[in-house]
Formats: sequence, structure tokens, C-alpha cells
Amino acid sequence: MPRPQYMKTCLKIVKQLCPLVTLMSTVFVIAITIYINEKVSPVFVFLCMQVYLNWYSVYSISCKSNPMKVKEIQNNLCSVITQQRKVEQINSMQLPTHNTTYKFWHCEKCQSYMCKPTQHCVFCKKCFHFKDHHCFFLGACILRQNMGNFILFCFYTSLTCLYSLCVLGPYMYENINHIVKSDADYFNIFLNFGFPIALARLLRSKDSSSILLVTIFDTLMSILCICLVFGIWKLHSCLTGKQRYVNVTGKQNLKEIFGSYGLSNIIFPYNGLVGTRDINGKYELKEV
Repeated sequence: MPRPQYMKTCLKIVKQLCPLVTLMSTVFVIAITIYINEKVSPVFVFLCMQVYLNWYSVYSISCKSNPMKVKEIQNNLCSVITQQRKVEQINSMQLPTHNTTYKFWHCEKCQSYMCKPTQHCVFCKKCFHFKDHHCFFLGACILRQNMGNFILFCFYTSLTCLYSLCVLGPYMYENINHIVKSDADYFNIFLNFGFPIALARLLRSKDSSSILLVTIFDTLMSILCICLVFGIWKLHSCLTGKQRYVNVTGKQNLKEIFGSYGLSNIIFPYNGLVGTRDINGKYELKEV
């Protein structure tokens, strides 16, 4: 098999497996947390629901987002549209404030003309406006339209991991207390139960249940730190204008990031499940 074809096959497998592995891992962590806690906490249920709802919102908006296509391209399409707009402005006694430039490009993958700026995603197999990146774990593209849901997904994932760690921590300490020496300091404990060493001991040790708990604990701690840092970084980038899209710059306010429902959208992702994102009185971003 040629190398390019081999890489495409591997990426296709990763694209299909990553969301499934993520879903199975979350279900496993939820089951372990409920089993150890011996009860179903309303707080934990709320956090889990927020994770899945925002995940679905990110995926749904990514699937529904369609670029502006040009069905018929003529040689003088730009000049014709510009002339029509000038005539309409003169008839309505409104002087043109600036010149409008219409640009198109032909996407060989989509086999159609697109209004710039767009970026083609080889994994989603379509073009997007205002694309940031493709998230393999969620199986969707992160766009300007669903950036707020993605940030909330990162934050709620961090809180869910924190809750599971608070439940798993005391239980793990009771089970590994006989393994850890009484005179061991924190550095030696970290060396013995850090993620790489814990995983190696899990494969070799007969007391696999204790090492499995340590491995889960280390994994949750890593996910907590990564999601929290990445979510804060994305939020800071949007608020300060460092979050850049193709031909789009500038700061965004909380309404533009999370939607037009205020703080209630943090509790329930209306923009991804019910309504349409409203920015400056226009219902554009979700369908662009």
C-alpha cells in the first residue's frame, strides 16, 4: 500500500475510533464513580448531562453548518452584483459607504464554488467558514459557531473529573495504603504511582485492582488539567482577540461566544439544541 493511501486509511480509522473510545471511557468513569460513591449524586448527574449536551451541540452545529455556495458562476458575476447593489442604493437615496468585493474559489474536494473564506476539512469532508480545528475526540470541527459549546465542554469535563477524583481519591488511598510504605515521602509516592510507572506496574503486578485505580486517577488528573487549561486559553483568546479565523479578527464578547441566552446558556446549551445563535440581531453564524 502506498504511503499516502496508508496515512489516509490510518486517519480514517482514528477518526472513527476516537469518538467511540471517548464515549466508552466516559461511561466507564461514570460507572466507576457511581459504584465507589454507592449513590447517584444530583451534582454528578448535572455535570455529566452538561458534558454530553455540549458534546452533542458541538457535533450538531458542525454537521448542520454549511458554507455559502455559488450555484452559477458567470464571467462578470462580481460586477453584475456590484452594479445591482449600486442601482438599489441610488434608488433608495442611500450612498454606498464602501466597495464590496465578492470572491469565490472552487473546492476540488466538494466539487463546487464556495464564497471565501472557507477551509475544507478532510475528516468531515466539507468546507467550513470560521474553522478553528478538528477535534478527533468529539468527532467534529470546532468553529466560531460552536466555540462556546466547546469551551463549556472543556470546563464541565474538568468539573466532572474533579468530582470523580474527590470520590476516587479516598477510596484509592484505603486500597493502596498497604502498598505505600509508611516512611515514604510524596516524591517517592509520585514516582511509584505516576502515570507511566503506574501503567507499567499494572501490567506486571498481581495486585492489578489497586494499580488500576491509580491509573484511572492519573488519567482523570491529566484530563482535568488539559481540558481546564485548553478551555481557559480558548476563552481568553476569544475575549482578547487572539482567537483568529480566516480573514476574521477582533475581540468577542460573551454574547458572541456563548450565545444570546445569557448565563442560562451555560446551564443549558440552547444555541446548540433549541435556538439559533443571535449575534448583532442577525441569525447568520450557525448556518454560514
